[in-house]
Amino acid sequence: MTGTSAINIVGHELADPRLVLLYDYWASKCDGRPAPRRQDIDPLEIPRLLPILHLIAVEHDPLVFRHRLIGTDIVEKMGRDATGQPVGVGLYGPAAAEIVETLTTIVEEVRPYRRRARLDWHDRRWLTVESLELPLVDAGGRVSTILRGAAFGGTRPPQAERLRFEPFEP
Repeated sequence: MTGTSAINIVGHELADPRLVLLYDYWASKCDGRPAPRRQDIDPLEIPRLLPILHLIAVEHDPLVFRHRLIGTDIVEKMGRDATGQPVGVGLYGPAAAEIVETLTTIVEEVRPYRRRARLDWHDRRWLTVESLELPLVDAGGRVSTILRGAAFGGTRPPQAERLRFEPFEP
């Protein structure tokens, strides 16, 4: 992994080099497809990234997103372990609809996205997060899982808007 292919995202640099490593790993597993299959991804191949990894299962008909695996750094920063819980109002309050909408975009477009956000819906409002959200597909090419890497910051950048969700353009 060279660490160079994921540096620029729509004119912005990734702040955390672990997200670059995650993208490089994901891209190396695509094998000519828009996204790798879930079975192509082995988190044990990227042990350094395990604390920042998050797997979100995608259930279809109806479309539901469920937290499947959450790294220790994410659990620590968020102050909770949401493993097994659906993405919804119970976890995300008023931000739930917007979060579901952005995850739906990843499912529909089958492409990576980058998210930068202030967690103003959470009791830890001082947290900021930059994440890379990468689709994983089933044998039929339908997104079955979203692989997410999340890097947290401890202060709000003064110029940061509440949420920024943008396509990843390597």
